[in-house]
Amino acid sequence: MENASISKVDYDKKYPIISFEVNEIDLGTINKGENEYVSTFFEFTNTGEKPLVITKIDVSCGCIETDYVKTPIMKGESSKIKVVLNLNRISGYFHKKIYLISNAEDTYEELLIKGSVKKDTL
Repeated sequence: MENASISKVDYDKKYPIISFEVNEIDLGTINKGENEYVSTFFEFTNTGEKPLVITKIDVSCGCIETDYVKTPIMKGESSKIKVVLNLNRISGYFHKKIYLISNAEDTYEELLIKGSVKKDTL
């Protein structure tokens, strides 16, 4: 009699899987005098079988705004999360988190953006 158990690989494919290119972005040193806002993107692909839906994004600081696709991301499709950092609300080293909740098998993802903001010394 054959073993009817489902392997982990087969099980994973029945759900959306969010695969980020990177889950941490280091913006380096930013001059506050030259920039009021800095934006970057977290790019990802749905590597699972089912449509991926991002249900919510929370941030660790009011200095961060996000924008993302609200419609389902189909199997094999890529998208990105735009992150905008308000430098007027940050000074010195920063280490900010973005929390993503979706219908993926791992429903919770944590992203990180870090760097340092220096004042213009004119």
